[in-house]
Amino acid sequence: MAVTSQKAYLIAASRTTITPVGGVLRNSPIQDMAAKVINENLRQINISKSDVDNVFVSNAIGGGGNIARLCALKAGFSSQLLGNSVDRQCVGGLDAIIQAANRVQSGVANLILAGGVESFSLRPERHYPSKWNQSPKFSERPPFFPEDDPFVPLSDFIKDLKNTHNISDKEEFEWVQNSHRKTLAHKTVAETEIVSLNPNHPIDTFAREITEDTYQKAKSTFGHTHPCNTAPKADGAAFVAVASENMIKKYNPTHCVEITDGFTIGGDPKSFPILPAKAMQQIMQQNSLNWDTISHIELMEAYAVQAILCAKLSGAPVEKINPFGGAISRGHPIGASGTILAVRLFHNLKNNVKSSGLAAIAGAGGLASVLLLKSI
Repeated sequence: MAVTSQKAYLIAASRTTITPVGGVLRNSPIQDMAAKVINENLRQINISKSDVDNVFVSNAIGGGGNIARLCALKAGFSSQLLGNSVDRQCVGGLDAIIQAANRVQSGVANLILAGGVESFSLRPERHYPSKWNQSPKFSERPPFFPEDDPFVPLSDFIKDLKNTHNISDKEEFEWVQNSHRKTLAHKTVAETEIVSLNPNHPIDTFAREITEDTYQKAKSTFGHTHPCNTAPKADGAAFVAVASENMIKKYNPTHCVEITDGFTIGGDPKSFPILPAKAMQQIMQQNSLNWDTISHIELMEAYAVQAILCAKLSGAPVEKINPFGGAISRGHPIGASGTILAVRLFHNLKNNVKSSGLAAIAGAGGLASVLLLKSI
């Protein structure tokens, strides 16, 4: 994040429940989910829509177009508000916040709603011809680097990393089991950050007790990446309000968390799952911090092996990572996942004065984004 004369803050943050494909959000269009969460952020501080300079929206697997414009209009903003769409796949939800903070810090904007939304349940299908006039084949994803084959699962990279770094099945199982147990134990914590599209919607429905027998059966059926050690494809939305000091003075929010730093780095596309470790170390070094000064870490769990390795390679204390559970036990709505980390971090830090927290996520193709927050 560039050095500037302005400060940027998070003053509100909320999300929907996260549900796997076919769950309670299966018939919720992305603009409906986004509008609900955006308006909840405004409601929390009674912010006037006329004070909002822009809406940044990350989306990865939707139908394209200016998703942010669609969501802003659905949320009831003036047709004068443009909307800014972000597609950086998994890191997009965190990048939307980083880009919004850069605008505020540079003095270009005073208030931006930033976040992400995804519906695996209602995603359009993607078909690719290999050559002109040939019959297209279905592919769930695009290529992420020139040599990448979109018909090869990303999970193949995970298998190689597991073997290279000698991660055992026992380590994976324990990480998965702990993720689910923490989520189950902290449903009331999650409740404070969630806005419901429907009063009957349950909270983060995927979490459950995972036994070793369950884990091994899943492995024998689905191979090295399976429904237990991989974050499920999911639906959901999350947004934060990024504000300048002028907006802080105007609205005097109950809770205010400073965005200390944040950026995205690039690296080896084939080692993308562990790139957050490098980004975490980099942000700690350039802010002269050590892990004792960080109270809470939100680390994306796309795969159990990935999270284990990012913790080991960065040196981050495991006990500070995802204390309320992670994406393994919740789900991975790709374009929203980075923002979900920031929402969880905001709600933890808002009641812990002068504490700092960090969020980090990897992106296919060789990207990693990291965000550093401090309560004031």
